[in-house]
Amino acid sequence: MAIKCPHCGFTGEIADFKSIKSWRFRFYTVTMLECLKCGGIFNYYKGISPRKDTLSEFYVKIKPRSVERRKVSHSR
Repeated sequence: MAIKCPHCGFTGEIADFKSIKSWRFRFYTVTMLECLKCGGIFNYYKGISPRKDTLSEFYVKIKPRSVERRKVSHSR
């Protein structure tokens, strides 16, 4: 199945994305991927449902973390 980046819409195979890490969640294998086109990060879920015995694939867009700068007061 072709994977589509939820950030920019780039479509490719799993080898076309940078794999950051993988783990198991219930019956899914979750892979955190980074798009090589836009740098967007998302989780790709793939697994076989034990109830329906069907392949299920989907992705979850990860909200980019904003870098918050604190104002430093230099009072003496």
